[in-house]
Amino acid sequence: MITNRPKLLMRTTRPGILLLLLLCIFTYSKAQTNNAIKGVVKDAQGGPLPGVTVQVKGTDRSTATSVSGAFTINAAKGSVLQFRFIGFELKEVTVGDETSITVTLTENQRSLNEVVVVGYGTTTKKELTSAITTVKAEQFNAGVVSTPADLLEGKVAGLNITNDGNPNGTATVTLRGPSTVRPAGSAAFYVIDGVPDADFKLLAPADIASIDVLKDASAAAIYGTRATNGVIIVTTKKAKPGQLRMTYDAYASMDKISNSFKVASADQLRAYVKANGQSFTPANDNGGNTDWQKAVERSSGFSQNHNLSFGGGTDKTVYGGSLNYLDNQGIVKTSSLKRVIGRLNVSQKTLNDKLKLDFSVSNSVTNSGLLVNDIPLYTANGQSPGLFKSIVQYLPTRTIYNTDGTLYNDPTLKLGYNPVGLITNDTYQQKINLLLANTKAELQLPFGLLYNLNLAYQSRTTNNNTYYDSASELAPNLGGKAIRSTYGDTKKVFENYLSYAHNWSNKHDFKALFGYSYDETTVGNGFQSAAQGFPSDATSYYNLGLGNQTGLSSDLGNTTTSFNTLRLISFYSRLNYSYLGKYILQASIRRDGSNAFGTNNRWGYFPAASAAWRVIDESFMKSQTLFDDLKLRVGYGQTGNALGFNPYTPQTLYGTTGYFYYNGAYTSAVGITQNPNPNLKWETTATLNGGIDFSILKGRLSGSVDVYNKKTTNMIFDIPVSTINNFVNITTANVGSMSNKGVELALNGTPVKSKDFTWSSYGNIAFNKNKITSMGANLSKIYVGDPEGPGQSGIKTSIIEAGYPLGEFYTLKYIGRTNGVSTYQGANGQPTTTPTSADQTYAGNAQPTYTFGWGNDFSYKKFSLNFFFRGQGGNKIMNASLASFNQPTQASAHGVPVLTLSEPANDVNANLYSTRYLESGTFVRLSNATLSYKTKIPGNYIHGLRLYVTGTNLFIITKYKGVDPELNLSLNNQASGQFIGVDSNNFYPKTRSFLAGVQVDL
Repeated sequence: MITNRPKLLMRTTRPGILLLLLLCIFTYSKAQTNNAIKGVVKDAQGGPLPGVTVQVKGTDRSTATSVSGAFTINAAKGSVLQFRFIGFELKEVTVGDETSITVTLTENQRSLNEVVVVGYGTTTKKELTSAITTVKAEQFNAGVVSTPADLLEGKVAGLNITNDGNPNGTATVTLRGPSTVRPAGSAAFYVIDGVPDADFKLLAPADIASIDVLKDASAAAIYGTRATNGVIIVTTKKAKPGQLRMTYDAYASMDKISNSFKVASADQLRAYVKANGQSFTPANDNGGNTDWQKAVERSSGFSQNHNLSFGGGTDKTVYGGSLNYLDNQGIVKTSSLKRVIGRLNVSQKTLNDKLKLDFSVSNSVTNSGLLVNDIPLYTANGQSPGLFKSIVQYLPTRTIYNTDGTLYNDPTLKLGYNPVGLITNDTYQQKINLLLANTKAELQLPFGLLYNLNLAYQSRTTNNNTYYDSASELAPNLGGKAIRSTYGDTKKVFENYLSYAHNWSNKHDFKALFGYSYDETTVGNGFQSAAQGFPSDATSYYNLGLGNQTGLSSDLGNTTTSFNTLRLISFYSRLNYSYLGKYILQASIRRDGSNAFGTNNRWGYFPAASAAWRVIDESFMKSQTLFDDLKLRVGYGQTGNALGFNPYTPQTLYGTTGYFYYNGAYTSAVGITQNPNPNLKWETTATLNGGIDFSILKGRLSGSVDVYNKKTTNMIFDIPVSTINNFVNITTANVGSMSNKGVELALNGTPVKSKDFTWSSYGNIAFNKNKITSMGANLSKIYVGDPEGPGQSGIKTSIIEAGYPLGEFYTLKYIGRTNGVSTYQGANGQPTTTPTSADQTYAGNAQPTYTFGWGNDFSYKKFSLNFFFRGQGGNKIMNASLASFNQPTQASAHGVPVLTLSEPANDVNANLYSTRYLESGTFVRLSNATLSYKTKIPGNYIHGLRLYVTGTNLFIITKYKGVDPELNLSLNNQASGQFIGVDSNNFYPKTRSFLAGVQVDL
């Protein structure tokens, strides 16, 4: 028993000793973590930094500095403190025996060193001397995007992008106001991965890394005759050496119409007609109660997008590619877009890394279901078969079908066209195949020289297939009519330039570039054929041999000017000089030669110069604490506009001028149809731009302010001329000028930034004033804009005249009613109920005086929420959609808007275009909002996952009574400003979309 006691004692004391040891360790550890570390955080100038996040690395313990930069935090000896603050580099400090420390943070130059793509090269944000805005992929607009231009809506100050809900629509891009009155010459110029004038539709939005917008002429002049409307440079995503990636991104979307035109229902119309002593003919009221808008629209549209991208490589070889599929089902029946895009690129370094070769190929195939509105079409009876016009015009008291099941047709066309017939009896299918192949070479030569070669080939094949079946109102009594066409366009680009860069003593930095380019574009290489009188509609347009040839030359396409080859030869140079990194100069010049202009003016020069002063780097700025960055910029340049011209523009053209009877038959007479003009030259736009770039509040708020004066001269019009010394009475010539003056402000801020939560806000606003400053000697004014309302054919609503903005409304002045009849102010100042065009007057500007965008990004741990507003104001809209069919006296003959129900039945003037229908175009729209969750996933297969939901066009605040105040400017010359601001039954409904998506990193 005694011998066992020590063992028993050992058994009972070991746990006690272990507990005591653990207690000591815990107490020691606890004592370490309880050490209070105090300190102050300062900037490089010694000023306090409030709001700096101080965190013990590897733990959740953190605090923030006070207004004086002071902080207190508990940390153990040997632990690491991390100091984070926006605009400054991350700093780590190891805790020692001290209990008080002073930390100095260094400003982060990363934002200033961000690469900005310019013409034929890159620079940094710090060195910029021009007005250039860069939009990164994470800043793009979310939602269903048919064209990449939609990604920039509201994102760039001064860049106004408009579109409607048409999946096949074309976005209109206007930079700093219109610079021409020619519709074909108003488009922006796109450069994709260095290939000039590449087709934007070759890109899937998920493949774009960034978009740089060259806004002033000092930046854009390097592109010469094609840069007046702004240059948009697109950089696609590329793989990096040592990186192996694959990403799948997909979304599905449901679309609903956001707003509809208010048309009187059948019951409302019957009550109004009866109350005012009118009556329907039996054919116009057969007991129907049809909502024609719902009859042609889907209850909801469905869209889906799938994008698979991959890339990888070594330090010598890098490869990448993507495959994209978009299916955008329009909200209007039969309208649709299906597109497949494939891209491949390979980059190879050789010759001891002195030669870099890039090969890329992109191909897209687009199949579109079009509407009659997408095709300029007028029938022999003079009626314009617009679908959206017919929706309002057709009586709701009619049924869609007759009792025998056939579609009701109005032979008189007073009702217009049966809207359902326009989408079921008439088929418009289009297929576009785009191919872009590009080869680049970059060779490092001795003495700091760098040679670049760029070869590109782009082809576009467009197949159009149209079929009007035997019941079509657009081809009556023809037994079906089919029209098929195929046209090919090609572009060949050869560019090469030599660049040189050298730095002396870290003070003088010099760069030079000299280049030559050749651009050849051939369009209209194809043919068209047509047949009619088919035994059955079952074959549609697939077998023209079953029908009969129409014998109409118009059915064979444009046989006079469709095929042409445009050549552009250019020499260009740019010089850059910087002294001490704070005095920066840039100068460039381009010489362009084009066969699109007269023999006396085929060559032109486009110079530019700009300078920047980095004030923040001056010694007298070291003691101030307000600015973190401050730079002044000024630039001047000239650009040209040769867009929309072909080699036939300045030449004498021959065509059919009539018919004569010869040998028992009528034969076409050939004569001159266009006067020559050997003095025709491109429009020239000169821009003076001044700007300030700044950053304050320790990088929490940054932005830029730009002021510009843009003058366009030698504008091109078709002017009237005497036939005494001309073949015809119209000649294309250089006459007139216009100006755009404006101010732009862009701001970026981070109000809150902590370990888990960040709030970033950004916005821009731009003001622009446009004015025609002169017209030609034989051209004092031009009347434009014909909404083609009933009884008002030929009535213009806008005017182009010196002293007024492009898009000035010119219409009757409404002053009320006299005995129930709309009354207007006559030219003599007296009221009149029988106005004429002589009584029209200047009524306001259709161009917005300001546009803006404002967005906010919130992130909390793995969640993020962002939303974006945009809008415009100061402009007016002619609501011709409301005016045209507001005819109380014709309420039994065609459909009317709801407004008519409150109109006097005897008002024969109610529909006349006047100031009564001029409304404010101001609006604020919640353009999009996205909620997302993103996480990293450990494992060998899936590395990251992002889930998101997005809503687009969620709401709009506006006083406009029409469908939407943001009109589609690609219709009826609106893009050129000639017909801008006229809502004329041509609006494809905007939709409100809700989509859910997933992004998987593999």
